[in-house]
Amino acid sequence: MKPISLHSLLALLILLTSNLLSGAESRTWTSAEGKTFEGTLQTATEASASLRRSDGRTFDVPLDKLSSEDQEYVKQFLADRNRESGLSEGPFADKIKGEWIKVPMEEYGLQFQIYGTSKLKRLKEPFPLYVHLHGAGARGSDMEIGKVEIAAQRLASEEIYDDHPCLIVVPLCPADTSWGDHKSKLEGIIDTLTNSLPINRNRIYLSGYSMGARGIGSLIESRPHFYAAALFADGEAKASWVDTVDTALWFTFSGERDLKGAEAVANAYTSAGKTAHFEGFPDHTHNQIHWTLAKTEGVYDWCFEQIRK
Repeated sequence: MKPISLHSLLALLILLTSNLLSGAESRTWTSAEGKTFEGTLQTATEASASLRRSDGRTFDVPLDKLSSEDQEYVKQFLADRNRESGLSEGPFADKIKGEWIKVPMEEYGLQFQIYGTSKLKRLKEPFPLYVHLHGAGARGSDMEIGKVEIAAQRLASEEIYDDHPCLIVVPLCPADTSWGDHKSKLEGIIDTLTNSLPINRNRIYLSGYSMGARGIGSLIESRPHFYAAALFADGEAKASWVDTVDTALWFTFSGERDLKGAEAVANAYTSAGKTAHFEGFPDHTHNQIHWTLAKTEGVYDWCFEQIRK
């Protein structure tokens, strides 16, 4: 076997190093005319992609000269790159500073508060997103900064947050409406956040109290394989979820709601090989139950252990 020359060895090392630094993977590319070649994506813009062929040659290709599948691959590359820089630039970079920040309704269709600390910027991996929907009594046209229901408030406390750093989002439901009226807006907020920040798409969590619990129910019905876990403080537990939903479910119900019905759903869900947990409190009132859920030992640990399959 002819020994490899020093020049060829250096060229190979440069090629490998370049691919490692760019995070690129070799794949088969297809032109719009159907021709194929092996190469790695080096960088891209909205109009073109810089590709390195297996022979080491690098060249720019207009996106419209690539197959539709390759165009989607490049668009995902750009989206991931934007997400990685979302903590230093982008629409939410200045809103992650260790305090509750209010985002106006005009920007995303619903007013909401967001909470995250500088710890998120020190993490070396994508972080979870936690969305809480409040009950009917908190509806209104404006929300007081930092005033959120106990589930979100307790998660943001130092004793819990240090173990479970995440981005917490608490939307406001307008007066005389319910969360079901705003499902598409809620999903739009969630999608905007996950497209703008390095959020772990397999670790998106929901919680809700009463009307808010019914709201997170409508979200998991809409996207039954999207959320990792959902925490229900009263609200509802539907038997239809056993066959349609994959989200891990935690039910905490008061004596003023259908305890037996919720427990039956949790048992059927578990029997179907899915993850569910039920706790009933016959002596607790409906107004107490969201406090009960938030202060249940281990509930946040359980929630953040769940990862979407």
